[in-house]
Amino acid sequence: MQHEWEHAPSHLGEPVVETQFATELTLSGLRRLCAVPTDPELVKWGSRDLNYALYVGMYSYSSGLERLCKLAIACNEYATTGEFPKLRAYSHRIGALLDAVEALTTPTTGPGPSEREAKYLVRPVEGLDPDLMGTVERFASGAGRYEHLDILWNDDAEVNTYKEWSALAARASVSEEVRRLISLKSAMAHAIGSELADDGLESTARTVMEDLELPMYEPSVGVVLSMFRKVRWVSTILNVATYYTGKDLPILGQVVSPTFIHTSADFFKYHIARISDDDVVEEELGEVFERINAREAEDDEEDSD
Repeated sequence: MQHEWEHAPSHLGEPVVETQFATELTLSGLRRLCAVPTDPELVKWGSRDLNYALYVGMYSYSSGLERLCKLAIACNEYATTGEFPKLRAYSHRIGALLDAVEALTTPTTGPGPSEREAKYLVRPVEGLDPDLMGTVERFASGAGRYEHLDILWNDDAEVNTYKEWSALAARASVSEEVRRLISLKSAMAHAIGSELADDGLESTARTVMEDLELPMYEPSVGVVLSMFRKVRWVSTILNVATYYTGKDLPILGQVVSPTFIHTSADFFKYHIARISDDDVVEEELGEVFERINAREAEDDEEDSD
């Protein structure tokens, strides 16, 4: 499949690469943040053997969102004036970037948003706002990113990112559909692991299973989906700003739309749980679990002999 950007002048190839980079960063961060434990009794957070998950996810997400915002602002300006603006003054100020994106006016040179896109053009107001983006900005600006280093030599430094995340997670919620998908992904991991072990591939498949078995914590998923909706909004604006608004401007929606222009449940299904067709998966799992249950029954019989 050939994309519109392949016909763009070489000097406009950079926005494509930057959009691909920002998309991958953001998605990687959202996936990782779903695995942030929210119950100290379930995962001993105090041991600090898993608390890097939050920092990996926040680092990727905040960097990706910042870049998507700057792309939306830059491309909108180019579509309107023919010139790219300088963006360094925004630095890592996520709040200022989101405000600037909200202030953008749709370029008159393009066809405008589709009916599907129009509902995502309004800045989402979440129940976690303004605390959610405040936490993201605090992290992006350095107070969160470097807090484990700062505390080594600064007695006044505080390690607050996990506390803030936990407070957000306590207020977050997910739909019944997302809750079902979380359970389905867990069942997939168990079924695949059991089948591989039965085929004598338990050790061989260990690296594959590590990814499949990565736990998802429902409260963290709730926060992640709120974060996703901010990205969807910015991505939709970026798409509209580059959709046939100038003959030289690549249509960057071809990069962001397949990943981010979805309902929350579909985004979680396709890109977090990575389930293509949940009905088919449920049907296949039904057959697999019949074999698993039969094997377990045989094992129980042998143990009782």
